[in-house]
Amino acid sequence: MKKKNLISLTIAFAFLALSITGILLYIKQKAHAVEMTHTIFGLLFVGFAIFHIVNNWSSITGYSKERKSGKFQKELWVAGGIFLVLLVGGATEVLEPIAEGGRIFAGKRPPRATQLSFNEVVTNKDAQGKPLSILIEKDGKAELPVVAVWVEDSARNFVENLFVPAKVAAMPEDEEEAREGHFDISDFKSENLATWAGKAKSKTPNFEQETPHDNFILKTNTSAKGSFYVVMEVKSGAKNEIYEAAIDPSKAEVLKLKSKDGSLIKSAIVTL
Repeated sequence: MKKKNLISLTIAFAFLALSITGILLYIKQKAHAVEMTHTIFGLLFVGFAIFHIVNNWSSITGYSKERKSGKFQKELWVAGGIFLVLLVGGATEVLEPIAEGGRIFAGKRPPRATQLSFNEVVTNKDAQGKPLSILIEKDGKAELPVVAVWVEDSARNFVENLFVPAKVAAMPEDEEEAREGHFDISDFKSENLATWAGKAKSKTPNFEQETPHDNFILKTNTSAKGSFYVVMEVKSGAKNEIYEAAIDPSKAEVLKLKSKDGSLIKSAIVTL
């Protein structure tokens, strides 16, 4: 068995495998088996290519230099130039449109599921009564919302506040500060939430900060007796919306706060 023939044939088969898997990767068929096969044959190709270069070093130098004058041949400059252009173009991402051109052959990816996170807010910690947990997931339209949550009895009389913020956040005029997440903070005023202000007997905030900018879970207590309502008012920009749910304490229920035309809150769920 001739060593030179073995190396040349192995390189040829490795090149075939690299070509097939390379095309699959180019059109974004990035299955683990394809990536693994491409890597294995790539390593095999490099290993045997080294042996091939060593065994054919005299021929390679012959391609590069003229035997009589010792000058570098044009082919070496052209090949070296192509190598440098592609190397620099890839490293600087200039050739990205070409490298990503195969994406048009790939199927559309399903959208990634968004992982939700919720901050926990605790109010009425020292109050005696029934514990409530209210999960509030805002819609993307609700920018820096102002929220108040309260309880009404079965006759729709105000009982108590569950959540009233002491502060209100607003977008700053400076765009750079807005991008960095710096907001203008001011004191909460009852006129911010007209429906709550018209109902509430106590307008004292029970949460020292502004309404959480993102989703949050409200852990609180209510002294309400019998059946009652949990009501939430949300303001964002020029929009004010009311969400509510009728609660029967005799049933261990998970209820959704509903609104007739609500668009600021994606989901609000009360758990007894």
